[in-house]
Amino acid sequence: MAKTEMIHLVADLSLIHTMGKWRYPGSWNGYDAYGSPDLYIEIARLLEHGKFDGAFFADVAGTPLFNGSPDATVEWGVGWPRHDPLPLAIAMACATKHLGFVTTMSMTYHHPFNVARLYTSIDHVTRGRIAYNAVVSGFPQEAQNFGYPTTPDHEWRYARAEEFLEVLDKLWNSVDPDAMLWDRESGRVADPTKVRRIDHEGAHFKVMGPLPCAPSPQGRPVQIQAGASASGMKLAGRWADMQFAIPGDLAKMAAHRAKLDAAAIAAGRSPRDVGVLWSSRFDVVSGPEEAAFNRQRFLDSVPGPLALVFLSQWWGIDGYDLDPRRSVHETIAEIKEMGVGPNWSYLDDALHNTAGNTTISEYALQWLDPDGGWNGTPDYIADKMEEAHYAGGANGGFMIAPRSGVPGGLARFVYEVVPVLQKRGLMRSEYAGTTMRENLLV
Repeated sequence: MAKTEMIHLVADLSLIHTMGKWRYPGSWNGYDAYGSPDLYIEIARLLEHGKFDGAFFADVAGTPLFNGSPDATVEWGVGWPRHDPLPLAIAMACATKHLGFVTTMSMTYHHPFNVARLYTSIDHVTRGRIAYNAVVSGFPQEAQNFGYPTTPDHEWRYARAEEFLEVLDKLWNSVDPDAMLWDRESGRVADPTKVRRIDHEGAHFKVMGPLPCAPSPQGRPVQIQAGASASGMKLAGRWADMQFAIPGDLAKMAAHRAKLDAAAIAAGRSPRDVGVLWSSRFDVVSGPEEAAFNRQRFLDSVPGPLALVFLSQWWGIDGYDLDPRRSVHETIAEIKEMGVGPNWSYLDDALHNTAGNTTISEYALQWLDPDGGWNGTPDYIADKMEEAHYAGGANGGFMIAPRSGVPGGLARFVYEVVPVLQKRGLMRSEYAGTTMRENLLV
């Protein structure tokens, strides 16, 4: 719901401790291993200095398998371990005054009453700086942790998500902004005429309400969603304040924005009501030689099996024995013949983006560290951001992840790229307010 064409920035901190990134030279130096908040608190202060809108944490509450076992995932740190990000966000909020925090809870497995109550409570603790990343889950091991034999089918998950967001909306509207009295003389706490039951009964949920919380400092937490499918776009068009999306090239960004605009209009909203945070990686360098050097340093920090395990997980082919020496095209032909790969879109992308002789091993590393992203000088990165921002409708900004180490990679962006964006008038120099809604959605 960006009202201006200013670029907004959110840092993706989801996996900075996994995927070999913790071994990158300079990363995590002087800090305890993942679990301690110290590095995250330093990053939060750094991001606030750079006038970032927020820090983002994706989450998957499962441990994917490789050849029928979680051992490889655990041994090589393939997106593992992953604590619930909410406690980290609270610790980071205590060290900052303006930075917002986006955390994730699945609409497929959680209950909307719990989410509404939890995020309203945390919105008070953070003084209005929390955002809810509303996701539809698709990993089978996550489903099995919540009592399902495998991932429920697509239609069921999105029907549940639609009702989930409807209940969330009702609960967040069940207590008026001016309901609280706290009248010491009379002893009255709230005006009961401004607090209502919702009495929702649907196919998936039965919720009486009202929400037993004082109104959120933001009115309601900011809501962010992903999903480029028709179902995902429909949800975002109706409910999201911001959507995050993979940009692709400029034409794909414009096409995505047009679909989202149509979804917003179909839901009775203005296209300006739904912003987009385009997801990308960056590496601030002095030139091509340093970029190549940094990429090689990252690849050198990746243990041999990690990329293969990661590729297997995203292709959804647990139980299929990937031979790193075989070509991508031969492997996918066999997988399709066997019918063992549920994530067909990723398989088709692999066919489209590889030559006939590209091996699985080569592609796995490419998947882990793709050639895309903004790797260059501060002016180059600012140029690419400006171009992409306007191609995508100039309504939102970017969710960026450091390609190299932390906190060093983020520090270079804050101290070298942000001043260029500010000088060009593309990014603010001061926060607009104290809540995430006041800062992100202006």
